[in-house]
Amino acid sequence: MARPKNIVVTGANRGIGLELVKQLITKFNPDNIFATYRDPENSKDLLQLASQNGNLHAVILDVRDTDKYADFVTNVESTTQGAGINLLINNSGFFNKENNTSLSQLDKADLMYHFEINTLAPMMLTKAFLPLLEKGSKANGSQPLGIGRAAVLQVSTNMGSIGDNTSGGAYGYRISKTALNQASKNMSLDLLPKGILVIPLHPGWVKTDMGGSNALITTEECVTGILSVLENLNEDTNGHFMRFDGKEALW
Repeated sequence: MARPKNIVVTGANRGIGLELVKQLITKFNPDNIFATYRDPENSKDLLQLASQNGNLHAVILDVRDTDKYADFVTNVESTTQGAGINLLINNSGFFNKENNTSLSQLDKADLMYHFEINTLAPMMLTKAFLPLLEKGSKANGSQPLGIGRAAVLQVSTNMGSIGDNTSGGAYGYRISKTALNQASKNMSLDLLPKGILVIPLHPGWVKTDMGGSNALITTEECVTGILSVLENLNEDTNGHFMRFDGKEALW
C-alpha cells in the first residue's frame, strides 16, 4: 500500500476536512499531517486530536491570506527536515447559499469571495508547496506515481460540472469550482513530468454544515471513498474529474 509520509490538509477543523485527518492518521499513520484551521473556538475537535497525536500539527491559516503561505511552507519544510510532502489536499471551500442563487442577486464582492477561496487559494497554495512536492516525489522515486510520491487532491463538487448542470443557480459556488476543475486539469499536465499527480474530486452530497441534513452520505462514508480513490491514483487517472465512489464525474 502506498503510504504518504507527509501530508497537508486545509480546512481541517470540521466536516470533510476533520474526517480526512482522522482517517489519514488511522489508515496511513504518516510521519506528519499539517492541518489548517482559522478559528480556535470552532476548531476544538481538531485541536484535541492534535494533542493526542504527535504527528498531527494544527496550523492557523486563512487560505485567503496568501502572504502567509511562505511561512507555512517554511514551517512544513523545517518539520519534515527537507523530506518534502507527498500529499496536498486543498479542502477549504465556501458556499454562500443566500447570495448568487440567481442572476438578479449577483453581487461582485460575494463572487470574488467565492473565487478567492474556491479557485485562487488552491492554485496559489499548490504553487507555494510545489518545491516540497517535487522533493517528496524525488525522495520516493522508487515508488510508482501516486500518493507514495507526490499528489494534489482538489476537493471540488459536482455543482462545478458543466455537463451535469440541470438546475442552474448558485453562481458563485458553481463557477468558482468549474474554474478549479480547469486549473486542476492544467496542473495535472504541467506537473506530471515532475512526478506529481493532480485530480479534482467530487466528495458527494455530504451531511456537513455546507451540505445540510438532507444530504445523502456521512463524512465517514465520503472520506472512506476519497482515500480509496487516492490509494488507486496513478498516471491513468491523473487529471480526471473523479467522484468519491471511484467513478468519473462529468466535466
